[in-house]
Amino acid sequence: MDQGGVQLTVDWSGGQIVAARVECRRPKAAHLLEGRSVAEVEALAPRLFSLCGHAQGAAAKLATAAARGEDGAALAEQLCRGVAREAIGEHLWRLLLDWPPLSGGMQEKETFLRWRKHLLSLKTPQEEALFARELLQWLPSLAEFPCPERAVAAPAQLLPWRDADAWTAIGVDSVFAEAPMLGGQPAETGPLARQAADPEVVALLADHRRVAARVAARRADLRFLAQALLDPSLLLGWLGAAPVSAGIGLARVETARGLLLHLTQVKDDRVEAYVIVAPTEWNFHPRGAFVGEIVGSLAATRDAAAMLARRLALALDPCVSCELVVEAVGEHENA
Repeated sequence: MDQGGVQLTVDWSGGQIVAARVECRRPKAAHLLEGRSVAEVEALAPRLFSLCGHAQGAAAKLATAAARGEDGAALAEQLCRGVAREAIGEHLWRLLLDWPPLSGGMQEKETFLRWRKHLLSLKTPQEEALFARELLQWLPSLAEFPCPERAVAAPAQLLPWRDADAWTAIGVDSVFAEAPMLGGQPAETGPLARQAADPEVVALLADHRRVAARVAARRADLRFLAQALLDPSLLLGWLGAAPVSAGIGLARVETARGLLLHLTQVKDDRVEAYVIVAPTEWNFHPRGAFVGEIVGSLAATRDAAAMLARRLALALDPCVSCELVVEAVGEHENA
């Protein structure tokens, strides 16, 4: 199916970015799950998305279990390792393949493929533990990326950690899913929100280097996930579910890109309604982190403006394709 995309439009004039617009076009995948049996939904959900399929599948199982009044604690414990392994793979992809070219370096394809092959081969907790120790030993050698840009505008709030019970009171529905907000304001989800207390991240945020802080947070998240493979109890908060009302259940799952919410209504073992709120809807809200942070940034040339936008977009990490348009306006419209 069409995976949708995000279009970013940036207006550049007078050596700075003066405006930005976000159009987030996501497929209505949730509607494809409606009218099916619970078994069909649980089998189909992980196959609907090209990224984070395991997390999507876990959220579907937890949401339907909550809708049927089942205790999902044991199920969450069963699913958490797969979610962690998937997030590790996504982080390595970004850090080894996507960030180097935007920082003047070269992709580390061989290193990525080696770690990916090892990750996909894991079968037992013992193998996971060995992998985790090797990853923790290797992480200090991971290349640093220069990210000198500083945010000049007030940032979007970081999405606070809330369990599934707390999310049931927010009013998650299809309208909320289009452009989610918390307390009437957009919010940023993902590694930065999860790792905001990490000392390196704290220092970078204090210096207004939010792109650098997001890269540091991804590294911190990778360390945490490796440690969690050694101690899976660390992951229990990553997955959860709660009943909203009779026949309606909500699941929350942390992914590499941030919070994923699934809400489903089940009657007679069939799914009558389904809502998915993905991290991209938070991070690329029309008034969210991208727009709020890029506007006002200094850029001597149109190419420099494009690079700033690409780096910020990658730091916010959409789960769909991303198209960038830089429009020169005013006196620089022919630059």
